[in-house]
Amino acid sequence: MLRLSLIVTLFIVSLSWIQPAGAQTNTATHVSAADVTTTLRQGETRLAEANRAISDLVIRHSDVGDGNLGVSVVQRTARRAGGELRGIAHVELDEIYYVVSGSGTLVTGGMLDDKRETNSDLLGPMEIGRMRGGESRLMNPGDIAIIPKGVSHAWSEITTDRIDYLVFRNDPEKVMQLK
Repeated sequence: MLRLSLIVTLFIVSLSWIQPAGAQTNTATHVSAADVTTTLRQGETRLAEANRAISDLVIRHSDVGDGNLGVSVVQRTARRAGGELRGIAHVELDEIYYVVSGSGTLVTGGMLDDKRETNSDLLGPMEIGRMRGGESRLMNPGDIAIIPKGVSHAWSEITTDRIDYLVFRNDPEKVMQLK
């Protein structure tokens, strides 16, 4: 937990330095290890409700002037390899995944077939569809994936009971609500 706390603190501090031109803020946003742990527990509770397979909870999402930056906890339950793989591509958000616990295979890039556009209350506009191609990477605790906006992505397999990861979101168009 100390390693996670250090990584979260360093990452949040580094994000606070990335202020776009014209940013009007002169303070940083702090996310404590207790904030992360509390949100992980809330996600566990959500996953236990009504057979949910995913929980995506925002810890903080802050205005940094010309855009927003935020961090969320995402948790997914086990998924067997095979079968149709449905992916998404965010139209306005860049994401950075940091795996806290669990393991799985993340597929990025490739094409979205039968693509349709939707607008998520949480994540704004995105494209969803059946994934074809892309790069598969085994993700384990401590691994990081940087997913630029427009890049399709999905978990093709989650080999543990659950995977927990932090998602850092760059939101230049301010499509997500502040928290």
